[in-house]
Amino acid sequence: MIAAFLLLGAGVGLGLALAVTGLVPARPSLAAAIATLHRPPAPILPPRQRLLHALAAPLQQAGLPRAQIRKDLAVLDRDPTTYLAGQVGLAALGLLAPAAVAAGANLMGVHVGWAVPLWLGVLLAVGGFVVTDLSVREDAEDRRLLMRHTLAALLDVVPPALAAGAGVEQALGEAAAIADGWAADRIREALATARLTRVPIWQPLHEMGEAMGVVQLQQLASSLRLASGEGAHIRQALLARGDALSERITTDMLTRAEAATERMSIPLMTLTTIFLLFLVYPAVAALHQ
Repeated sequence: MIAAFLLLGAGVGLGLALAVTGLVPARPSLAAAIATLHRPPAPILPPRQRLLHALAAPLQQAGLPRAQIRKDLAVLDRDPTTYLAGQVGLAALGLLAPAAVAAGANLMGVHVGWAVPLWLGVLLAVGGFVVTDLSVREDAEDRRLLMRHTLAALLDVVPPALAAGAGVEQALGEAAAIADGWAADRIREALATARLTRVPIWQPLHEMGEAMGVVQLQQLASSLRLASGEGAHIRQALLARGDALSERITTDMLTRAEAATERMSIPLMTLTTIFLLFLVYPAVAALHQ
């Protein structure tokens, strides 16, 4: 009994100490106070952004989104905080929807137990998380495929420009200037960054490829870095890289076509099975009678 009272007193004392510490925080050091004076004030967020940050904060502390999802969001130019807040909202909707339906049914006089809606809500919440990640992954793969197509088109144009006497920066810049689309805009931004910051042209391309998860951009940057100077070395490297990229695109298109064919066969098989059941059911019913 004495030990229980001691543990209870220690728990109450710890709770009071934590409450006092939270209400009266410790004074910051002089260095921290001076650094706060020189630090620009944090921007005042609108109520919607504050709500999104509050919803996404627990998931961010847990290490979400994952590294691959962050790359996918970078490809899609989407904010991770907004993505996590939407994911939490979808999961909460899936969790509460079955319970709301069960509560409405009970109010209308239809007795519905709470065990099935509870487990169904948990499954829908988990499914909301998974479906959101899969949707982002699919959209990001579509954009990566667009980036590969754009790179393949540029690598078809740049080697002839190099053979005509143009430099690497000039050839890439002119080829990207006549291209159109999201991928061409990103390549032009990388080239502009290299020109304004006076860094090698391969460095922003490598950083963009690493952030987006596009291996072909990193390989192109490595080829530009290894093939020093201008002339036949860079032309041969870009030609080889363009041929490899074209083969990769062809393989991706064949894979996507096969996957689409398999997906199309599923509803056809389902319709065939239902049709066979309708044909067989009258004979089975007659035999049973």
